[in-house]
Amino acid sequence: MAIKRIHSRSPYYITSSDAPVPSPILPIEYLGADCGDVAVSDGFIGKKIYTLVMTGDTGDININYSGGNIPVKISLAYDGALVTSGYVGLDAYDDQLIAAGVDPLEINTGPTSTKFGALVLPKNSESPLTATITVQSPLLSDNLNLTFTCPDVAPSDAPTCPDRALVFQVCNSNYAKDDNFDVYLNNNYIGFLDLNQNAQVGSIFIATTNTNSNITSGDFACPLSLMDTYTFDPSFVVYGTNVLELRNVQNNGNGNYGEIGIRNYLIDGDDLSSPCVVDNITYSGISGVSFTLSFDYTACCPLDLPDLIS
Repeated sequence: MAIKRIHSRSPYYITSSDAPVPSPILPIEYLGADCGDVAVSDGFIGKKIYTLVMTGDTGDININYSGGNIPVKISLAYDGALVTSGYVGLDAYDDQLIAAGVDPLEINTGPTSTKFGALVLPKNSESPLTATITVQSPLLSDNLNLTFTCPDVAPSDAPTCPDRALVFQVCNSNYAKDDNFDVYLNNNYIGFLDLNQNAQVGSIFIATTNTNSNITSGDFACPLSLMDTYTFDPSFVVYGTNVLELRNVQNNGNGNYGEIGIRNYLIDGDDLSSPCVVDNITYSGISGVSFTLSFDYTACCPLDLPDLIS
């Protein structure tokens, strides 16, 4: 800190920093967006400001985002309300962000990239008919995908998560055998569940067209070597409510209890790792019964980002 005279004729002095932290001055690009649009950007620095044009319908404005490692900040503003992600991405870039003038309190990076999630604001009245989405990148950004979902828009396609694969994982963690099941998603067969052993067996169901996909590290107790792996058409997954059925095909006489973990795994070639949480579903009942379960899918990783989901 230094003591400086206000001006040459003033008897008063003020203190000031000898090395003030500069605020980043970023170029700005203005863009339009409509309900259901998907915006993909790569290799930009500065601000992108999207004006989202909506109808008079009421409900939630939902902005899903995903991408690479280099941090960006995404904000959603509507009718005086604001929600922001902070700077999300890989924490290896934190020092560069701070050097560029970013407040450390705005940095929400992690050892694995946090550049995925959703911003949600309610639209409770017919107007205004526009919302503003601002993306700030003081560093040269890598891939970013934005999906703009307006109130009462229920697209048939699931949220866009191009760097992740949706997985259902069923693990017999208590070593107690259950029945065997054919597994259906939205009335589409996706694989078999053989739980007829007092062992940590189970199945993994991957929404991908890549039949070589495999999980290299998961977040459940059973050994990956004891898991049966199935792949299925990602188009079976829809936006909103999905129905998962366990149709009983063999009564093994020991009752049924289990948890289905619904995850989005990070894709690296054929390898899947670093899962984020979509939902967890528990089922239980007597031997010989089938189970019909459901979960909502409106964001890539909703349970991993509670502060950003309304």
